[in-house]
Amino acid sequence: MNGDYGTLWLRRMKVEEKIRTLLESLGENYMFEDWSVANVRIDRFPLPCVLNVLPVSGTLEVGNTQLRDKPSMMIAFMDKVSFDASGDQRSEVVERCKDRAKAFILTLNKSDLFYPVEGEIRYSVFYDKLNVSVAGVMIEFTPRERKGIVICPGRTVNEIVYGKREG
Repeated sequence: MNGDYGTLWLRRMKVEEKIRTLLESLGENYMFEDWSVANVRIDRFPLPCVLNVLPVSGTLEVGNTQLRDKPSMMIAFMDKVSFDASGDQRSEVVERCKDRAKAFILTLNKSDLFYPVEGEIRYSVFYDKLNVSVAGVMIEFTPRERKGIVICPGRTVNEIVYGKREG
């Protein structure tokens, strides 16, 4: 396994926890919220930062031996920009945020926590989306876990889903 992520398999981790671990390994200030709560928290949150927007959809992939969660994710890389910033200044902030998004995708692909993200990754640029003057990029993708919940014959549903033994 590449990187320092080998110990993550020692306990069951949610997709969000894996994403958080990768982003924090890059030195990112990380927030996992919806847009409205993030709008309140961002006033006191260190910038630049990354907002992992609470997923609104996804899929569960069920195979013969594993069950994997595949949430549709939106991750916003943002930084402060002055209220009276010029277009060039805003563009510079957006390009820096885009570079951070690229570094995240490459780190995710090297981690072996997920199958590599390939092909086109949709992004959108935002300005003044929150009450604080920030600019950035938001990427949209669906990570595919390499290792999900192991399904073993003889285990109960509670053991498989929650890791709890009955009795």
